[in-house]
Amino acid sequence: MRLSNTAAFMSGYEVVERRGAAENCFMVVDGKPGYGKTSTAQWFAISNNLPFIRAKREWRPSWMLRELLETVQTAPAHSYEKIFQQVIEAMGKRSAIAAVEDKPFAIIVDEADHVVGSSALMETLRDISDLVEVPILLIGMGRISAGIKRFPQIASRAESHVEFKPLTLSDTRALVEQRCEVPIDGDLLQLLHDKAEGYAREVLTGLAAIERTGKRLDHPVTVADMAGQELLVQRSTGHAFTVRG
Repeated sequence: MRLSNTAAFMSGYEVVERRGAAENCFMVVDGKPGYGKTSTAQWFAISNNLPFIRAKREWRPSWMLRELLETVQTAPAHSYEKIFQQVIEAMGKRSAIAAVEDKPFAIIVDEADHVVGSSALMETLRDISDLVEVPILLIGMGRISAGIKRFPQIASRAESHVEFKPLTLSDTRALVEQRCEVPIDGDLLQLLHDKAEGYAREVLTGLAAIERTGKRLDHPVTVADMAGQELLVQRSTGHAFTVRG
């Protein structure tokens, strides 16, 4: 099931894959927390056996490179120069195998807001992209686009920029059709969409409440059927929303 953000993510990756200039390897993915950036990136990584690392506040280039080597089960050497060469060789090999098998390949860095604050980390990633020419996906939380502008030589290589947005009504409907075990009336679907405020987690929470009621009924669950019941906790207020009759 591809929701609109997942479709945008894949379209963005395809833009990088088809890039005209080999050095334009970077893809920036940002948006508010909770819209599914990390889960989508993890799904993409797991589906294609891609290196996925999560940036840390105290990262240094050697720490980042060691974590990259962990993703390919390679023990790091003792010197920085040798570790860097190990990464280049490992990523180059994985990229070549993916090309032969006609599969995607990329290095995915989650929580990349920590990376764009460090010139050393950004330059290290640029060096990797220059030498291996593999896409590097930077997953952040809204500050990454501004942060990367501090490095014009890297910002110019960001071939694709994807912003994750709230779920559309069509997304919510797709989640309901895929995940809900009982039929839902259109008005209740609209209410669920409105109160979930675009967050998939809240939609799924609401579906669980709806299912508990729906399993006792022999018709699609309506707003009236849910009257007086807690549907979900709204992220904007931190308060539970109770359905009114």
